[in-house]
Amino acid sequence: MKDEPKNPLENLQREVERLFHDLVYRRHPASHFAEPRWSPAADLVVGKDSARVIFELAGVPRESVKVLLRGSVLEVSGRRSPPQEPAGTHYHRAEIYFGDFRRVVELPWEADETRVEAVYREGMLEVRLKRAPEPERKEIQIEEPEAR
Repeated sequence: MKDEPKNPLENLQREVERLFHDLVYRRHPASHFAEPRWSPAADLVVGKDSARVIFELAGVPRESVKVLLRGSVLEVSGRRSPPQEPAGTHYHRAEIYFGDFRRVVELPWEADETRVEAVYREGMLEVRLKRAPEPERKEIQIEEPEAR
């Protein structure tokens, strides 16, 4: 069983998002086909000098997935297309989201952009990151003002 976030506000935010989702999409289940974005589930596993971010991307072709890293921000985006249904059929219930997605994960530290690996297997994307070395502190000499 997964650990729930230790912050009670994170738990509350997840519950409110779930309730809002249920209110909107269970009342109008087909409306999610027109939804411009969906957000895949993600886990962030952090160690002292490394991290793994795991995204659940079932049904998303690897070719459509894009992974970007800038400092401490990891962004994953892509597209899941709906299946082609035979003529004369319709959805009686629709709960699977299709279309574009974008997920941004804030890391607890700056990542080393030269030591990132991304592996996509069986609908799961795992991004492995290493912590960037701390920049060295450099003392700046204060110069004398120029005489005017």
